[in-house]
Amino acid sequence: MTIFSWEVILTSIAFILYYLYYRKFKFFSIVEELEQHNIRNKLPRGKCPPSYPNGWYRLCRSGELQSGEVREIKLCGRHIAYYRGTDKTVYAVAAYCPHMGANLGIGGQVKFRSCIECPFHGWAFDGKSGLCVNSDKLDPKVVSTYCYPDIERVTKNQKGEYLQKISDGEVKIKTYLVKELKGIVYIWLHSKESKPWYDLVNEQSEHLNLRAESVNYVNCHIQEIPENGADMKHFDYVHYSAMDIIPSWLVQLRWEMRTKNAKDPDFLEKMTHPVEKCRTYQKSLFDQYLVNKELIPYLNVLLLDGYVILFNKYKFHAVWATGFQMGPATVALYVKSAIFEVLFKQAIQPVEKFTQKVYHTVFTNNYLPYWVSAYLLHAELRQVIFDVKLWNAKIFSETLRYNMKSQADQALLNWRQWYSQFYEGSADFEKSLDVLEW
Repeated sequence: MTIFSWEVILTSIAFILYYLYYRKFKFFSIVEELEQHNIRNKLPRGKCPPSYPNGWYRLCRSGELQSGEVREIKLCGRHIAYYRGTDKTVYAVAAYCPHMGANLGIGGQVKFRSCIECPFHGWAFDGKSGLCVNSDKLDPKVVSTYCYPDIERVTKNQKGEYLQKISDGEVKIKTYLVKELKGIVYIWLHSKESKPWYDLVNEQSEHLNLRAESVNYVNCHIQEIPENGADMKHFDYVHYSAMDIIPSWLVQLRWEMRTKNAKDPDFLEKMTHPVEKCRTYQKSLFDQYLVNKELIPYLNVLLLDGYVILFNKYKFHAVWATGFQMGPATVALYVKSAIFEVLFKQAIQPVEKFTQKVYHTVFTNNYLPYWVSAYLLHAELRQVIFDVKLWNAKIFSETLRYNMKSQADQALLNWRQWYSQFYEGSADFEKSLDVLEW
């Protein structure tokens, strides 16, 4: 008597194979390892703007931070501890404890729902107010503050003291404003501690699921990366190839692009798509983004039409895309075709002066097979790698020579004028990075 029939065996094998497929592709990720001995960021870069413009930056993906979990990050010249309290809210604070300087993000624990406890001596800081507290009632701890009169020379003051008392009272650490939108956590960073000038858009895209993500390290000035969104001409030279294994005489990609600041008075006239089905889709996106009046001065928009060319002769309109650059480091690119829709979210994290961590997060239709999402990430990442090779080896152009008869160069000039608004106070902030201030 056969214990297992072929039907049972084949069904079990099919189930196991699908389970492995599901685990691998339900959320597909490609993560580049940071080369610890990487010297590319030491290359000459020319005279550059400050390294850390003001704006909203990606902190993490929501699913990466569970309730009660604590992490730390170096971002835009700051050391930050962030955590999800047991109240489910994400908090971010300056990493170093003002008691004895321990890093709260390494070994710290969540306490009193919204607080982080120092791993060194147990001081707890509220993520909302920054105050050091004694209990779950969040009553402030009162302490005495001492400092060295001259720490570099370690000299005495007039009373003969090496450490002098400067105050009694409450103690607090810096807190950062954090927002969680569509599966991604963002943090507001400003060199002058100004409140946010604009809010990021919470996309109305419930029909799109989070499916995939890539992480790359890029060695260049931060501005080089989002500038691609205004560089019409580079598509003809960098992004014409579909795949390495397909010869260019057989299949090529061609792109037609337009870009404009949302605050320009002729924005709608110049950026409205001539094809009705594209225009309808585009309007649904504009209705989400342009309604945010505070965002408009800090919003740059690009339209991209992608064509497939067969045998250098037959041209087919394959996809159309609308991209929204919000501030210095966040881009939402919507790609639409006849059979699918994709939202690519690009986010840049400045690790240090010429090292950027670049994320591309993919949201696709619910009905698409998981492997298709992985393929779309690969296809998008392939185009990014073409750019990375250039970014890693180029200098920042301080003196710019434009052909003002060219629409492409006009767009680049306008984009740099627009992006420069994010550097207010950034140069002074960078000069003070070697000084720790509580």
